[in-house]
Amino acid sequence: MLHAKAHLCRLAALLVLVVAPACAFAAPAAEPKKNEFPAEKVRKALDQPIDVDIAEQPLVNAINQLKEQAKVNLVLDTTTLAQNGIDANNTPVSVKQTGIKARAALRSLLSQFHLSYAILGDTVLITTDDVALHRQLKQKVNVDADKAAFESVLKDLARETAVQILVDKKVAKEAQTSVSLQLEDVPLETAVRLLCEQAELKPVRMGNLLYITTVAKAKDLRTEPDLAPSGTPGFPGGPPVPIAYGAVPALADPTAPVPPPVVPAKDP
Repeated sequence: MLHAKAHLCRLAALLVLVVAPACAFAAPAAEPKKNEFPAEKVRKALDQPIDVDIAEQPLVNAINQLKEQAKVNLVLDTTTLAQNGIDANNTPVSVKQTGIKARAALRSLLSQFHLSYAILGDTVLITTDDVALHRQLKQKVNVDADKAAFESVLKDLARETAVQILVDKKVAKEAQTSVSLQLEDVPLETAVRLLCEQAELKPVRMGNLLYITTVAKAKDLRTEPDLAPSGTPGFPGGPPVPIAYGAVPALADPTAPVPPPVVPAKDP
């Protein structure tokens, strides 16, 4: 009887040794998480609720307060602001809201001066609408796609740059086109255009997003006055980009004094 029990125990142990590895191999491997881009972290931080109570504070002080509360690197484009008659050190602002998202509080503050912001990596540049759009679409990116789905590559670019890239649902088939492209340090807008060429699609700027659609639909959309970017500096048909659009003096020291605007001398 004891001999039989010992034999059964050995069989049970052997069964465990055989079945356990099989179960281990059968278990599905966890899908690796994609690395989070700095711009994604900034967007998440701006979505966090905060309480804001700013009363008649200079714009630069208000921005510094939001910077501390939201834990985001907010930077004033003081040169562009000065050229638009805004002195960040002497212009008072007021905002008082409770339990509001940081991005909503920031927009509420900036709307008082018709300003906007652009997420550039781990930095939020506060500037005018035109400059914000220009800086976002011209920010440099790298592309390393080898027979990857077109839409998947666009999603990665959108995550990296915090720029909304929307693909027309009517081109779902073309969006799965396999693309191969290696680019280094090129403007986002250029990268998107080159990727679209491989999928036989075209990008159209609509407000602050890029809409990807067919060549014919893109041509129609570009003829609509409200969508055509002909009046936007830096875009086809628009005026040249002023020097200030490419300069970023505020990134070095956002609290630095703002130089007074240049006033043309009057003729004697």
